[in-house]
Amino acid sequence: MSEYLNYIQLISGIFAAGFIFAGIFISAKKLNPEKYEKIPVKTTVISTILIIAGLLCYTMVKTCTNSTIVTEEHYELGTLYFASLEEVVKLFGFIVFLPLLFRLFKPKSQKRDQIEEDIPVETEENI
Repeated sequence: MSEYLNYIQLISGIFAAGFIFAGIFISAKKLNPEKYEKIPVKTTVISTILIIAGLLCYTMVKTCTNSTIVTEEHYELGTLYFASLEEVVKLFGFIVFLPLLFRLFKPKSQKRDQIEEDIPVETEENI
């Protein structure tokens, strides 16, 4: 059984890294200060869901680790999974809020930059 746990742990770890990276990358890719636009809600929701899926896959990695440690206690798999989920949320739960944080960044308004460019700078030559 432990050899299967290693394979499950490896596959879950790869999926976890992929989902979390994809979620953060999709959200960060939409941050473009030249466009002066907010990140769309749809992009924020999709990236948040990908990050949550990645954390759930990482929970499976922690469950496999905990099941090899706690072999004598005979805990059920659901109990180990929820204990691992609590551990993952405590350590990495803040990552879920990164797309929302990216969305809250308000880029500088384009009008303010244009106004500053339109105001002529007085120099000694103009006076």
